Amino acid sequence: MKRRSTEIMQAILRSKENDISAKQFMSRYDISRRTLKNDINEINDFLKTISMEEILITEDGSFKFGGLLDRETVEKNLYQMDMYMYKLSPEERQIYIMLELIANPHYTTMHRFAEELYVSRITIMSDIDAVKQILIPSDAELLLDSGKGIKLSCSYEASLELLVSLYKKIAVNIKNDGYFQRLMLDKMKIQYTFSELFSYMQDYMKINNLVFIEDIFYDIVLYLFAAFNFRERDHAGTDKLVTEKSKLTNIDHMMLYAGYMLEVPVTEKMIACFRTYIEKNNLYSFVKTVDEVELYKIIMFFVSQIDQELRLELTNDDKLIDSLLMHIKSMKDWGNYEVEFPKNYDLPMNYELLETLVEKYSYILESFLSYKLSTNMKKSIVIHICVAVIRNRRYYIPKLSIVIVCPGSMATGKYLEAQIKNYFDFEIAGVLAAGEVVSELEQMEQKIDFILSTVHIEADQYKVITVNPFLTMKDLNLIQKEVFQSQKQINLPAEKKKKKILEDLEELMDDDRLPAEIYDKIESMLMGLKKDPEEESAMAELLNKEFITIHAAPCSWKEAIRRSAKPLEQFGYIEPRYTQEAIEKVEEYGDYIVVSQGVALAHAGKDSGVIQDGLSVLVSKEGICFRKEQHQVNLVFCFASTGEKEYLDLIKEIVAVGKEQKRLKRILKCNTKEEIYHALIFDRVPDSTQR
Repeated sequence: MKRRSTEIMQAILRSKENDISAKQFMSRYDISRRTLKNDINEINDFLKTISMEEILITEDGSFKFGGLLDRETVEKNLYQMDMYMYKLSPEERQIYIMLELIANPHYTTMHRFAEELYVSRITIMSDIDAVKQILIPSDAELLLDSGKGIKLSCSYEASLELLVSLYKKIAVNIKNDGYFQRLMLDKMKIQYTFSELFSYMQDYMKINNLVFIEDIFYDIVLYLFAAFNFRERDHAGTDKLVTEKSKLTNIDHMMLYAGYMLEVPVTEKMIACFRTYIEKNNLYSFVKTVDEVELYKIIMFFVSQIDQELRLELTNDDKLIDSLLMHIKSMKDWGNYEVEFPKNYDLPMNYELLETLVEKYSYILESFLSYKLSTNMKKSIVIHICVAVIRNRRYYIPKLSIVIVCPGSMATGKYLEAQIKNYFDFEIAGVLAAGEVVSELEQMEQKIDFILSTVHIEADQYKVITVNPFLTMKDLNLIQKEVFQSQKQINLPAEKKKKKILEDLEELMDDDRLPAEIYDKIESMLMGLKKDPEEESAMAELLNKEFITIHAAPCSWKEAIRRSAKPLEQFGYIEPRYTQEAIEKVEEYGDYIVVSQGVALAHAGKDSGVIQDGLSVLVSKEGICFRKEQHQVNLVFCFASTGEKEYLDLIKEIVAVGKEQKRLKRILKCNTKEEIYHALIFDRVPDSTQR
């Protein structure tokens, strides 16, 4: 079958009855009804070869199968089509020819190409002329010999660049597990799949806090895909292995990491070629190492600006901040897929207003990330905030249980599972092959909320969402809508009730009229209800009593940062330049370091003179005015991290001090470093005289 017929067959297989019409195909491919009928006839010829009933076009333009359709069998045979069954387009033939010439260092005859592709020699000669034109911008050249045939003259570096350009031409098929891709990769004897490299590189990005624009990320992965599947023919095994790793950049290390995961030695020449490709295509400018602590503060500042106009207390929603952190760290441009919030959903606010506010304050994120957020990126952020708004209305989204289904290869299913875990908190009950679904589901004891499948399946008792193996924004929206439909309204959870009791009791503790014996009893109850603070406190791990500075006299915000950082300098935790870098960040990004009311967190990157992890704090009872008058700060923390350990729990603990104003007041009543330490770590003043 030709490409269009194959795609039509695939679309019909994945659709539900009456979901797709002849009119849709005529519009999509700009073809007449007669041409579509010819395509359907071609499909029916294929179905006959596998003993399947034909497809009929009804009077209303829908599709109907003449008998029982075994979708799994049809899908399997479609994937197994050879060049005779799958008629390549001229562009596909040219790609095939170039891939063959790159893979084969010897001369190849036009007669061989004609036989393999089931076309005439004249057609092949026309394709060769087209290939010559394609190769003009590259360093590759076609050598023709009347006796021997045709051969590609091309350096190793040029071969890899040419491979990447060819893989880009079939990139859509690579993402969607297409038939042409399978034919080409089988022909090339691909050893390492694009999906596994994609997964490894996503892991590398997360480990090293790297942010890429999606197009650039795919470009880099495609290059690695080419490099590891196409080793240099003439010098294989003779090049030196990489030994001096200290001189490698983050991007160089990507190749090294890929080699480690694939168990393939990486040579100096492979690194050099990779570096040349990155530099030639100016890809360095699209990669940024993100300091997680700084990004967390930027997100807090971004949300606080929106919240100033909405007054929904969004900065108190830890789940929102965490979800935005994860989302922005792996931010991608989701192409042309429309990002939408479910229509007619009862939001306690104006959706258009939220879109306007995200647009208004997006410059905060853009300034930090050093690139413009696309429309779809902004809409994705809007949806995250919408979810938080719903959650804060005492709704909850239950943890749903799902099953993942793929055609046969478990690799595809496992990769889809990894993607799902990045975006949703689902319990994944199993990853099943399409042919096993019915029998396996019957044996499952747990309740399944819905099924995610990369192929059309019949499962009458279950909701089935058909998605691409590489999740698109459209897929994520479909899944998100299903999650929204599962939300329920419930009473306050037990933990929230317990927290409310604690807050009420603590309010009583602030009443000076409370008799001493009742005060002591309530204090005892509080300590019994609360978990062991030493075990729970991330602050206790880094904060030393000697790193606390009590400052009575008024001072500027710059001086406050310097005084806060001074103990870390004195005890050899940071170099002086670290403090200056922290000040410059405030000058660049504004008062984003004011992470909650009355609390600021000064911080710089790990490359700014960090010797070891440390935390210090300056306490000012008078208050310090930051650049904006409304930002009066009483606690200025200075945090230094080598980057070897994550400290998000610590950051949240620091933020919480300002969120709980009664707690901040108790801290400011303290007069000694020891009392302040106890108030920060244990949330109480040990000496009853401090009431």
